[in-house]
Amino acid sequence: MDDVLKLLGLARRAGKLVLGEEVYHQIRKVKLLFLASDISEGSRERVLKKCHYYKIAYLDGYDTEQLSSALGRNNVKVIGVTDQGFADAIRKKI
Repeated sequence: MDDVLKLLGLARRAGKLVLGEEVYHQIRKVKLLFLASDISEGSRERVLKKCHYYKIAYLDGYDTEQLSSALGRNNVKVIGVTDQGFADAIRKKI
């Protein structure tokens, strides 16, 4: 597992992530968004519209399996990082 996914796991344990549908409800708190590369086209468009509107950076280089295993959850397609410190640390690792 690479450093970015390890940081995601750490952010989850710290309570600094929102997952799935919750991202849409708390989009204003999101500093960085992870989008699974294998998400459906309709969901991708819905998320990207929000990202562009609120000027949120997003990453889509990981698939559902990688994101899910990093967080110890099943079927994770969208992850929002709500802490600026974690978001900055992840950007540095990229």
